[in-house]
This record gives sequence, C-alpha cells and structure tokens, in this order.
Amino acid sequence: MRQLLLIASAWVLFDVPTSLLWTVSPLLWPVSDRATAWTEGLQAAERPAVGGVGEVGRPAPNEAEEGTGPAAIVDLGPVQTQALDQAPSGQAKVHRSQLAKFTLGQCRFGIQYHATVDPAHPDQLLPSEGYLGMPEPSSSNWYHGGFVFVLVNGQDIGRRTPLSSMTVSERTRRAMVDLVWHDPLADVRVRFLGLPGRDHLLCEIALDPKEPIHAVELHLACYPSYFTSWNKRDGARRIRTPSTLVEQGRPVTLPAAKNWWGVYYDEVFDVAKGEGEGPCAMLLLPEEATQIAFNPGSYGVTTRVSYPAQTRRMRLAFWDFHAQANAPSLARLQSGADLVRKELAAVDFTPAAIKNLDVKALRAELQHALQSETIRKALAGKTQEIRAWLDQSAPLLESSGGKPTIRAEELLVQSVEKYERFRWELKLAELLSTL
Repeated sequence: MRQLLLIASAWVLFDVPTSLLWTVSPLLWPVSDRATAWTEGLQAAERPAVGGVGEVGRPAPNEAEEGTGPAAIVDLGPVQTQALDQAPSGQAKVHRSQLAKFTLGQCRFGIQYHATVDPAHPDQLLPSEGYLGMPEPSSSNWYHGGFVFVLVNGQDIGRRTPLSSMTVSERTRRAMVDLVWHDPLADVRVRFLGLPGRDHLLCEIALDPKEPIHAVELHLACYPSYFTSWNKRDGARRIRTPSTLVEQGRPVTLPAAKNWWGVYYDEVFDVAKGEGEGPCAMLLLPEEATQIAFNPGSYGVTTRVSYPAQTRRMRLAFWDFHAQANAPSLARLQSGADLVRKELAAVDFTPAAIKNLDVKALRAELQHALQSETIRKALAGKTQEIRAWLDQSAPLLESSGGKPTIRAEELLVQSVEKYERFRWELKLAELLSTL
C-alpha cells in the first residue's frame, strides 16, 4: 500500500510521467524503508494550503507551546466584497473584508480585516470605524468593527494605508495569521498566534521604520459583555487591573508596569445574573510599554497603550470569556496572568516555514543531485524554477542576518511552499535514480 501511495502521490503532486511510474513501480516493492521515508515526507509536503500558504515545515517539538491535545486550527476565508452607497467619484463604494477563524480546542476566535474604498481611487481608504475586528466568539467584547489600532507618529496605519496581505503563515500544531501594511512611515505587521488548548489568542505587532519614529501607540476598543446604548440599557463598566479598579466614567492614565493586564466587564450585564455575553481581557508585557490609559464609557471602552519611540515589537494576549460569569473570568487573570506573561515573552513568533528554511542546504542538495543525468532528466525544467526562487529568496534572508524584514518575510511566507514541494520532488528523483 505504501508503494501504491508513493506512485499515486508522485503522479498527482509532481506530474511525474505515468509511463515512468509504471516502469519503475515493480522495482519499488523491495525498497519499503525508502518508500516509507519518502511517503512520510510527502505527507508533510501535502498538507493543505490555506490562504495561499501550505503547511510547510514544523518547529522542534515544544510541549510548552504545542501542548498535548488537538492542534490549533486556522481557516482563512476568501476576500468578500460588498457594494455600498455612492462614492465621491460617482461609483459605488466597495467594502472588502476577510475573516480568519482560530480554533484552539474549546476556545475559538475570529479576526477580520475591513476596508472601504472608492474604486476610482483604490489606494485611498475611506473613513470607517476600524480595520481589524474580532467578530467571534462574542458579538460584543472586542469590537468586530475594529479592536486594535496601530499608531506611528500619531498616524493610524490601518486607517490610511491599504492592507498588503492577510496570510496564514503557519499551520502546524500552532496556527498563525499575518496582516501586513506598507506605510510610508513604516512596514507594519500584526501577527496572531493560536496555541493548542489555550483560552487566549497571542499577538505580536512589528514595525520596520522608514522614517524617524518619535511615538508608538496601540489603541484598543471593546464593548464589555453587552451593547448597552444600542439596546437602550444602562450598565456599569469596570476594568480590573493588577493594581486598581477603574469605574465607568472615570478615565485614568496609569503606569503600564503595574497595570499590565485588564479584565473588562460590566456589573449589570453579568452571565451569573442571566445578562450579557461575558467579559473580555487583555495582557501586555509590562517591560515593553510605558503607560496605559483606560476610558470606560457607558457604551464603548477604549484603552491607549504608549510605548517608547524605539519600540519595534509589541506583544499582547487577548481573551473573550464568552458565556462566562464575571467572577471566574476575573479569577482567571488574577491567578494565571503571570504564567501567560512568561509564555508571551518566551514564545517564538517566527513561522515554522521561515525558521526551517535553509537556502544554503537546498543549494547543496540541488548541486549534488544534478550530478546525475537521470535526476536532471526527471526534474526537467523545474531546476531552473527552483534556482530562480533560490536566487530571489537567499538575499531576503542573507541581507538581514537570517532575520528577515517584515517585507522579506511576507514574500517568503507566500512562496516557501515551492521550497518544500521541490525538496520532495528531488527526493523522489533521487529514489528513482537508484533503482
């Protein structure tokens, strides 16, 4: 059966001529060990692509990150478009959105990008509530219309610059999605990471400046548990931090070092009282930020996090305690925040495909394999294709000392599937050449 899988998979995946496969297939039966090794590798290369990116590579096992239960899953849906009212050009405005759904075991999260444009000026965004929302698991809590806003030098990057790409950057036991903007001030990436069995979604925001940076901020927006004003109801918004309780209508600015997490809840709309959807929460690394400003209004609640101007990476964790009462949600952060903070600080946000990419080794493999005339014929014109990819990819890695820039990593993540597929084509050709 393994040999049959080898033959069929090679035909489907690598377009190996049928005549060649049937010629060599009787010779494959004795090579069960080699066939098994190749088939196992093939299964890794065969993992389904999502959002244009295959599940390629995989980091060394890390029980702290990967857990022992079911793998984290992410599904990136297609771009959705909707015609709206008339734009200034006379054409209908176009609203575009794309949704990534994370499943981390019992917990799930949705991350959705939004933008509205005038088709006559597609590079200019029209005003909107926001651009990066969390529509799942709750309709309230972290706002579906926009819950994270990245500001550089006071300019909201996502409000003024169209998104370059939204891509699944890893699907191993971990699940990862990247959103990238190329703004005149800086290249910006927001990367969400889901780990198996967690009740929170991790996030890393990265900047590669193009101009001098003198201010970096994140703005967060939520509607804890319930859309009060929309439903003509009054609530009692609260934010519990490690050091204080912030009450509705009393905005305050505090040092981030002592207020590095917050549980956003409503004392009226508490699931324990049969009201609301449950609280939400966030956590940041206290050593990264300088101050945090909370403004709990009677409807929306905003948070402004300030960072030093030299900041290039910001990490956060987000919870949506859907259908959970206030008390256990508060207890979750009060008792478990330290562990999550340590995990957030230590976790490697590098996609497995980038971490495992070894251009130098692939060049050596290719050079060695092409010494065989049989292998050269089997690979045909694909050697030129992979050489062109290597020539394009190597500088992206080498110019940054093995740590690609945001722009380089964006390109690598979108094309690295070629690398993995070719490696297994090369292995198949080598196997066939020994028969």
